[in-house]
Amino acid sequence: MPQTLECTVSSVVFANERNGFTVVRVKSGKQTETAAGNFPAVHAGERVRLTGDWAEHPKFGKQFSVVSCEILEPKGESGLIAYLSSGLFTGVGEKTAEKLVGVFGETLPEILDKNPMQLKGSVRGLSGKRLEKFIDDWSMQQESRRTLLFLYKLGFTGAKSMHAWSMYKAETENIVSENPYLLCEEPFAYSFEIADNAAKELGFGESSNLRLRAAIIHVLREAKYDGSHSFMPTEHLLQNTLNFLKITPCYPDDDIFDDLHSALSGLEKNGKVFIQQIRVWLPELYDAERYIGFFVSRSLSEDSLEALHSDMEIDAAASSLEISYSEEQLKAIKDAVSNMFFVITGGPGTGKTTILKGILHILNLQKKKVMLAAPTGRAARRMAEVCHFKASTIHRLLEIDPISGVFFKNEINPLDANAVIIDESSMLDNELAAALMRALKHGTQLIFIGDADQLPSVGPGNVLREILSCPDVPNARLSKIYRQGEASDIAENAHSILAGKMPNLQSGSHFHYMPYNNSEEALSILTELSKKHEFQVLTPMHKGNLGTINLNAFLQKILNFNAYGFEYRNIRWQIGDPVMQLKNNYDKDIFNGDLGHITKVMPTAKKIEVDFDGRPVSIEGDEFEYLTLAYACTVHKSQGSEYKSVAVMLDYSHSIMLQRNLLYTAVTRAKENIWVLASPGSLENAVRNNKEKHRWTALREFITINN
Repeated sequence: MPQTLECTVSSVVFANERNGFTVVRVKSGKQTETAAGNFPAVHAGERVRLTGDWAEHPKFGKQFSVVSCEILEPKGESGLIAYLSSGLFTGVGEKTAEKLVGVFGETLPEILDKNPMQLKGSVRGLSGKRLEKFIDDWSMQQESRRTLLFLYKLGFTGAKSMHAWSMYKAETENIVSENPYLLCEEPFAYSFEIADNAAKELGFGESSNLRLRAAIIHVLREAKYDGSHSFMPTEHLLQNTLNFLKITPCYPDDDIFDDLHSALSGLEKNGKVFIQQIRVWLPELYDAERYIGFFVSRSLSEDSLEALHSDMEIDAAASSLEISYSEEQLKAIKDAVSNMFFVITGGPGTGKTTILKGILHILNLQKKKVMLAAPTGRAARRMAEVCHFKASTIHRLLEIDPISGVFFKNEINPLDANAVIIDESSMLDNELAAALMRALKHGTQLIFIGDADQLPSVGPGNVLREILSCPDVPNARLSKIYRQGEASDIAENAHSILAGKMPNLQSGSHFHYMPYNNSEEALSILTELSKKHEFQVLTPMHKGNLGTINLNAFLQKILNFNAYGFEYRNIRWQIGDPVMQLKNNYDKDIFNGDLGHITKVMPTAKKIEVDFDGRPVSIEGDEFEYLTLAYACTVHKSQGSEYKSVAVMLDYSHSIMLQRNLLYTAVTRAKENIWVLASPGSLENAVRNNKEKHRWTALREFITINN
């Protein structure tokens, strides 16, 4: 049961202004203790009421783990003197504080709040601008304290509440009281549930217009981030909103339907949604798909570029690269360098990298400035390694602003390039593809390279497939396998899977099939494999015995047993653990899917340091929400990555996710070895199931309309 500790702050050991995590020394009676947790900024001399529990820290000993903090009025004249001389108030030291308290006693706070000019002439040296500054500082401290406590009591805690105060200042309470759902929006992005609980505290009704508006936007965002949809049909959207709010209409013409349509209409008028016929879009997704359609259509309407090099010169280029091109590959190279927009797609071993080298050689002969990029850091590094050419992530190429998330490169400030080549383009979602296209000056060639048969992007839309579904888009579809060598059976089996055929489970030298009967047996197989090999575990889902959550905890105990660390947010973080970033963090220049290793852990501060490609990055507070252990990751998160060895889990409990393109994507992540661990029938089901989860997208229509 939580305990309450009423005490005085002796000193602030550590305070993170961004997320509110604070470590303080407090005095309760004659005892001095350590307290740590997330709470509003406090200062030496202040009285606080802390709620939480005592805990024994493995390194720093006994401390009070704070759940909530209430700041109290200074107690007694000594407490008031300590507070005034804490450094919060410019120009007020201990002597001035003693004089003020000597004159006004414990009534000083009330005087400062209600009639501060009563201080004029009361203390020598505290007059004029110095007095005005003291009164302003006091007012600001009281206002911010009162506002933050108001927000904390409503459930709006952490760095986001500080941000709300910094934006709205004295108006914060009024603004939030009028519409607590405002804090669901950027830049605060509190969850709907937190805002909804606050709204209930403030007396908002179940069907209030503001609540319905916020719920509609929440459902649209869920469709964007979880379903990867570009839009939602109106009826689906409104029904999903009712389901989300757990509102059951009493009869067919229940007022709730009128309320929902009214809320949707209000959102459209305020520019929060865009409605096209029976489709409802978030504005940024409508703008993105429309721009991609415009860009592709414009590229198709332009004349092909003049071919500047003869077949003999291309052959000479092939000779210098020590590559023997087939007719299919030669045609792909010629077409790619001759079109303003071109797409190359094919599976593993079909020669995409070989063709890329030829394209780069020709563009170099044409003295064109070329830029290479990929959606993830790992894909960009691999691109640079195989081509011996600088490559970056698309985010870095477009020079993202770490604070706002806005790209510096755009229509007004385009990239200085004659040609841009994007690898792993199946991972492009609508917004990133549109941002890239906006940043290309007119006349810049754009070449997409990717495998359209892999899983589509994690983000909204289905860019590569929608573009390839338009017959007028120039492209090269590679099908012949050129890769030779020991690991070629991985490519061969991947193509068998893609064709709906069972892979060869008997004679593979690097494709290994390992059946099991239950999850305990599967974990036993993983344990034995880990004694001989290093590998990345891929699995379709997060939950369950063979989902990422359980597998990461299990593998951590096997592969990084008893390493120094601490538990935070239901995960144990240890030195040496592999971790993955789950969301773009522009401030720290780490992006969704980036992998790193923990190099330092700081248990008291609840902070770690992660090495991302040789660059140390600190993670603390709310940032842990978007980081996870990476001994095992989902197949979706593995896109754009290539691993020396992979162990993929296929289990009957994953049946809803067992699809052909998911298995194909998993198999094609392995460079040298893959172990397919499968429960009875799960591999067969995955190969057989070619039904993909539907995504609402209109990109093909936009390309057709503009063309």
